[in-house]
Formats: sequence, C-alpha cells, structure tokens
Amino acid sequence: LIVRAQTSATNVRTSGISRTKERPLPRPSTRRASSKTMSQRSFIVSKQVLSRYKTITKKLSSLGANEILLDIDKFAFTANNMTYAHAGGPPLNYWNFYDNLLDDNLRKENGIIPVWGFATCTKSRNPIIAEGSRHYGFYPMASSVVYNPSKASTPSFTVARSDSELAAVYNSYLNTETDPFYASLSCENAMMVYRPLFLTSFFLDDYCSSKHQNVGHCVLTSASSKTAFGLAFQLRQRGVTVIGLTSERNLGFCESLGLYSGLYTYDSIGDIQSNETTVVVDMAGSHDVNLSIDKHFGTRVVESIGVGMTHNTVLFGDRTTLSDHAQATRKFFFAPAWIRRRIEEDATIMERAASSYVEFTQRSEEKRWLEFNTNLSVEEVYALSESNSVNPNQGLITRVQPTS
Repeated sequence: LIVRAQTSATNVRTSGISRTKERPLPRPSTRRASSKTMSQRSFIVSKQVLSRYKTITKKLSSLGANEILLDIDKFAFTANNMTYAHAGGPPLNYWNFYDNLLDDNLRKENGIIPVWGFATCTKSRNPIIAEGSRHYGFYPMASSVVYNPSKASTPSFTVARSDSELAAVYNSYLNTETDPFYASLSCENAMMVYRPLFLTSFFLDDYCSSKHQNVGHCVLTSASSKTAFGLAFQLRQRGVTVIGLTSERNLGFCESLGLYSGLYTYDSIGDIQSNETTVVVDMAGSHDVNLSIDKHFGTRVVESIGVGMTHNTVLFGDRTTLSDHAQATRKFFFAPAWIRRRIEEDATIMERAASSYVEFTQRSEEKRWLEFNTNLSVEEVYALSESNSVNPNQGLITRVQPTS
C-alpha cells in the first residue's frame, strides 16, 4: 500500500451543501463509556418488506475480557448498502453480519444492514486497542458496537463472525493513525462513500481485463451509480469504449462526468449503434433492462456481469425469459472473492488500487462530481435510498443517534 503522504490528494470537499442548511455530524466521540450498564440503539429493517424500519434500544452489559466498545461516529449509505439488504439472505448472507445484535424474536423477521464508517473506541479491555483510537470499517447501523477482536495490532484489528462463511474482507478495522488511505478528518466523507465502491470498480476492471482483454466495448447499466462511473474511469484508461445506460432523470449528471463514449436512456437501448462484441456490467439488477439488452445485442454479449441492484429489484430477475445465450453468459461478480484471489496472485495489486483511488478522488474533487449531505437523519437517509430517490451527485452521511 502507498504511504500516507501519497494519499493526501483524497481530501474531497465537504462544502457542496449550503452550510446554512447543513447540520454537521458531531466530532469523533471523546467520551469514555461508563462502567455501568450501557445502551445501544440499532436501526433495523424488515427482511421481507424493506420499506419497513424502526430503531430499537437495548442495554449492553459491562465489557468482558479483551472486549472493546466503539461509538459509531458516522457512516455512508449508498445504493451499495441497499444491495446488501436485497442480498441479505443466501448465498451472500449480509444479514448474518449483525444478527447477533438482535434477539431471537426480532432476528426472524428483521435485520441490520452493514455500512462503511468510522468509530471511536470509548472503552477497551484489550491490551492493544487504545481508548480514543478511531477505526474505519464495516459497522452495523447502530449507535455503538461491542467487539471481541480475534487479532489486534496497532494498525488494525480483526473480528471473528459467528458465521465463519462470511467474506473475511469485511472483518478488518483500520486505525486512522496508520491507514494509508487516510489523510485527515476532511477526507472521511469521501472515504466512506467512495472507498468500498471504487475498490469494486477497480477490481471489476481488473476482472474484465483478465477475462476479456480483447473486448474493447463495455455497456454499464445504472451509469450514474458511483461504482459504475468509477469503473468507467478505469476502463477509459485502457482505451475501452464505454456506453452508459441511465434514467432520463440522471442523464444530465452522467453527461457532466465526461466518462462515457455514449449515453442512452433505458427506453432507447435499441438506438445503440454497435456491431462489436461487448461486455455488459449490470449495476441495476433490473430484469426488464437485461431483457432489452439481450434483445438488442444478442450473441454479441460475451459476458453479462451482475454486480448490484440499484433499481431495488430482485437479483437477476426471472432468467427464463432471457435467451439461452443470455442465460449462459450471465455471471455474478462477488468482489471480495475476486479480491482475495488477486491478492494471492499479485502482491502489488492493492498498491495499484490505492494509487488509482487517489487519482479517481482527485478527479472527483476537480470536477465536483460529488457533494456530501450530513443534514439528514438515518430514517430520512434510508427512506430516500430505499425509494431510489437519491440524487446521483449526493453522498449521504448519517449516524444512529445514541441515547441521551
């Protein structure tokens, strides 16, 4: 990985929203937890009806040996998090990351969506992890969380999940004092929004170049999504022609990015003029969109890579109405598995990923692609995201308010 000085360019602005309307999130927690019984507030959603949600409070007992208590200062919520909810059950099992925070009765029908954010250690019985240290990682939508680290060092600690089949990439928590991606407080909003998404973008490009190095034409659905335009940024550097598909509402934003060779709305897929072999990368997860792509491109599609569900529909839809060719070439890309494989094959790849991340966030800052909104409650952020109503140039940052 690259050194801290090289990542200073990742300081993406947070001034895009009117400061007169913005309610800044509090500074990182400096309080120490009481040795008495503590409380945790968690934002939970119905697994079957994602539009149903509520916040619950439960008491936390005093810490046991080796345990740490972290106050979750803030987290980003993006379409990626809604994908976690839609893919909460088998085989990806995102609900299982934090089902231990719910009692048996709640767990049957409800779940906690994981998020990427920052937390401060407010109480520690671990000899390595200091009170006051701050950590970036994969947290629950909650005001706080207790971990019993299975491994700990100054740069990071690791937790062992109750479900050992969950992807290990989500189990490490990085100390901001030594994290090479971290520059200062001012970079945190960009990190929470972009870092997990751009890593997916980077490794999607790596996958495409590994599997389809002779294919110079790529179609991206949900072109306004951050993972999509991060991928477009990478593909263009390899000389790949990138066609974006988007809604009429988001067409102007996609044009302003300057990353796509052509842009089409979903109802104009038939207007795309190309006879080249094509890779499709599907962030939308819409069956209707995939059906239109299948009818228009037919056997010119060498692979259709399913990544996300920004349209908040069932993953892949009903494949049976797609052509035999489309069914055979449809694959799901699970970034953690590919990342693990590539790190084993190439010890330098994460260094290149970090360098590309710096370049991408620099461009985002220069072109003003993203504004951060810290003004909304967790309920407001979730309702906007679940209804697919977030403007593409918005990065939503929020928290679960602790008990007073």
